[in-house]
Amino acid sequence: MDKKNIQTSIIFLSLLFFLAVVLQNFYNVAYGTGSLMGGFSLKWGIFLAFFSLLIIGLLLLIYLILWKTEKLKSLKKAIISLRVQLGYSSWILTFILLLIPIWFFQYTLWGLVFAGIYFRLFVWFIVAITLAILLSKNEEKLISFSALLLSVLLSGTFFSLASIFSNATSYPFNLYWSDGNRLWDYSIMFGRELYNIPEDQYIPVLISPGRQFLWGLPFLLPNTSIFVNRFWSAFVLSIPYMILGWVTFKSRKKKIWELLLLALWTFLFLNQGPIYTPLVLSAILVTLAWERPLWLALPLVAFAGYYAELTRYTWEFAPTIWAGMLSLNGSKLKGERLTLRDWARAIALAIAGISIWYLYPIIQRAWQSRTNPVTGLGNAVAGTVTSVQSEVSVQPLLWSRLFPNDTYPEGILGGLLIAILPLIIILFYLIKKKYWQPSLWQKLAIVGSLFPFLVVGLIISTKIGGGNNLHNLDMFLIALLFVAAIAWRNGGREWVSQPEKHPLWIKATLILLIAIPAIPSLSGMRPKISLSQAEIEQVKILADTDTVETLPPTEEINDAIWYIRHAINDWGDEG
Repeated sequence: MDKKNIQTSIIFLSLLFFLAVVLQNFYNVAYGTGSLMGGFSLKWGIFLAFFSLLIIGLLLLIYLILWKTEKLKSLKKAIISLRVQLGYSSWILTFILLLIPIWFFQYTLWGLVFAGIYFRLFVWFIVAITLAILLSKNEEKLISFSALLLSVLLSGTFFSLASIFSNATSYPFNLYWSDGNRLWDYSIMFGRELYNIPEDQYIPVLISPGRQFLWGLPFLLPNTSIFVNRFWSAFVLSIPYMILGWVTFKSRKKKIWELLLLALWTFLFLNQGPIYTPLVLSAILVTLAWERPLWLALPLVAFAGYYAELTRYTWEFAPTIWAGMLSLNGSKLKGERLTLRDWARAIALAIAGISIWYLYPIIQRAWQSRTNPVTGLGNAVAGTVTSVQSEVSVQPLLWSRLFPNDTYPEGILGGLLIAILPLIIILFYLIKKKYWQPSLWQKLAIVGSLFPFLVVGLIISTKIGGGNNLHNLDMFLIALLFVAAIAWRNGGREWVSQPEKHPLWIKATLILLIAIPAIPSLSGMRPKISLSQAEIEQVKILADTDTVETLPPTEEINDAIWYIRHAINDWGDEG
């Protein structure tokens, strides 16, 4: 058996196993609905029969595609002819197809019934293949690899955006554990007048000024609603990611559609954290400084460092390190040495990153006390090290969170590996095939930036309050994104534009690079709607569960609001 037949057999067996598990998922939903044939209602027995025929038909179609392609020539020509006739209306069908799974899983009770990940992946598989057929422009091929990548990217982006914006609702009570207290924290900076608290009384908040400022902007509006605040939160947790991707990958060989797709992928990649938006905004400023004149780059990096430090002290050196790494990787050297000018620019930008929040206070104190600023700098460095050591030792480090646990089933290490492995493989492949040829110093700048971010992120993830996702590896993930942009600008773009030259395994890796970040959003989509008691009982039977997580009935919500308002009025009368 030659290599091609082995690959074909592996693909078929993998799809056979996958479809068998999908059928098992559907069987589990149908079973227990009645007494027909030991456990089915007539309706669900018919549904199961039709779904089984669908799975068998798909397997037969896959077999013909893999081994008997000539038998499908007439069908292939008919589909291509129909696609050509559709013309621009195919984009309308594309949009509808993108919305159907979101509507099904997030806005109907079936999102509570079909919660199994394999069934949801099956729906995504069907949608992605159909989209790829619609988006392919080649009149000889039914599906092009570029169209398949595009279909996975668009559908994955829609899933992730739908998941984030699902919290944009006017429901007046907590949607998750910190929803209410975060709204309180965000309201204090610009919405203090909402509360009957004396102006000279300090109001404690549990977040930094950087986050409070960004999420508190809606409170500048008069009579802002809970919906507006939740919508703004969803907006800042998505759109800035795309802006970062746009400005990071932008180059002289720019194409608008290409930048847009890279912006969407950036959103998917960073959403795996997810990463707090203030750090994303700092990264945008650093990227804007990349390859800009020094007079403009220095203040951009300086403000990026100031805003990062203002938001979270663990981020304070991130803009400095990013700026240095990007500066040293601004050109395609192909083995040539970095010039003295390259080094001077990188050092200047690195110093700018700590100038406002670190160097300026030291110089100011030295000037006021007429002391040596070098001594002040040494004392400040020693104080920073002591402060970090003290902060780390205040709480016990839960090293078990690096591995699979109840809080995070994949564990920090496992989750990180899943998130970054496809990108790491592709970056090494680009170097091995000489599409991207960084010099020794450029490689050292990249490794020297990634390694400390990785170590710091892993340590912080073991502190109490972290470890339930990858958000503490934020500096590392953004740095890795920058490495991807460096590779893209220096040979990666040409490689991606030649899909016919890619081996099958690297094509699969490219698809995984786009698909993996969207899987948690697809898996987590649930309807935030009120259900009747009859619908709740139906879900309990079909999903085989005793509890159904959904919003309470509207009458119950209104009764709770009425009770709270009257309680407030009663206590208000007493002062």
